[in-house]
Amino acid sequence: MDNHVMPLASEFRESGISELSAVEQARRIRDGEITSLELVEYYLARIERHDGRLNAMIHMQADAARKDAEKADRERKKGKLRGVFHGVPTAVKDHHMVRFSKTTLGSKSFEWLWSPVDDIMVKSLREAGFIILGKTTMSELGLMPMAESLDGSATRNPWDTERTSGGSSAGAGAAVAAGLLPIAPGSDGAGSVRIPASLNGLFGLKPTRGLVKDAAQGVDPFGMTTVGPIARSLQDLAQLLDVLAGSDGAYSRRARMEIPKLRIGMILETPSSEADPRVVALVRKAAAELEEAGHHVEIRPTPQATLEEFTPVYQKLVSRIPLARAAKLEPTVKWFVESGRKIKMNEAFRRFRGLEAVGRSAMLGLDVVITPTIGVIAPKVGEYTNSNPKTHFEGAATLGLFTAIANVTGQPGLTVPYGSVDGLPVGVQLLARPGDDALLLALAATLSASNS
Repeated sequence: MDNHVMPLASEFRESGISELSAVEQARRIRDGEITSLELVEYYLARIERHDGRLNAMIHMQADAARKDAEKADRERKKGKLRGVFHGVPTAVKDHHMVRFSKTTLGSKSFEWLWSPVDDIMVKSLREAGFIILGKTTMSELGLMPMAESLDGSATRNPWDTERTSGGSSAGAGAAVAAGLLPIAPGSDGAGSVRIPASLNGLFGLKPTRGLVKDAAQGVDPFGMTTVGPIARSLQDLAQLLDVLAGSDGAYSRRARMEIPKLRIGMILETPSSEADPRVVALVRKAAAELEEAGHHVEIRPTPQATLEEFTPVYQKLVSRIPLARAAKLEPTVKWFVESGRKIKMNEAFRRFRGLEAVGRSAMLGLDVVITPTIGVIAPKVGEYTNSNPKTHFEGAATLGLFTAIANVTGQPGLTVPYGSVDGLPVGVQLLARPGDDALLLALAATLSASNS
């Protein structure tokens, strides 16, 4: 599999450790060329130096990380390696429980929440050898596709700090693109892995429904949300997927498969808006390269699944998050939660099944669909801010118009960095049938190699 590593954002680029993939860092630890503690200190220093401009990290656990790194180094000297990422630093999104850390879900309503234990996803990371440095920022309750608050705080895009890094896995995208972390998990309920990965020039995968186990799934009766990897190389992405799915290297191996000739549909619009022509041109270029590789590509009509139909389902989902201090929610999120509480579950499921049928019909006769990941370039921070919650949400939701359908259908979706517009990264999205995650990884290597 191609292991081209995407470059860091230019303002944060430096030669040395941060240029390396997470897989290469793990190899150097195994071979004794570098220690885990040296890596941890290196990334803690980068976070200290750069995160004031990005606001990507929160709830740092520097002392605990140093102790864990020292333990990892002692284990390596004894020939004991916990997993494929033994000694490599990372951080987790702020809705995951990490022992002895706050878990605030990006919200003042959860300022009180503290965990004495790791959740199931964090345990899987530690078992793979990762060292947890802290948390990555997220939008409040994971609702919005950017992390911006009324107090003026915002997670910013390292390619242009006047612009958003996307969301809801905002900090993960910004931190990996700026070299504050070598790799990170995110979570995706309507595009929350793929949106920040695309805006930050990274690979990001929403896995097939049910592939990755996560404690947050207990509040999601629709199965829309899932944990997924964000990385600068496909090899890193595949190996982190193996960790999250507990698949013992299966996806890393299957991602090297020889790809059969595929039938690929290209969708360039949504029912709600047209994409930026410059973004569309890059998607057409990617599709042409796939066609040159021997695959059949055809234009497909836009699935008629609208934001108006999706919103009540998403409102019901978000409203199921247990809240102790709802009064502290920001206005748009509070409106969203209150609206969701008024929707009956059977009505939400009726709408969900209708959207699911529309989404699945778009795959009929196809192996893969290619679309823009996002129809616009990275918006400026505050671009969608509006005192009317409904207007605020619907403006920001522009970023998720191509991604959300995969959360409804349960199929895997992968964003692949593919060129730029005005110096800002652009991603193309590949969608496949449920269970074909490895096919997407293998197909993406074709585009990654040609676009490197």
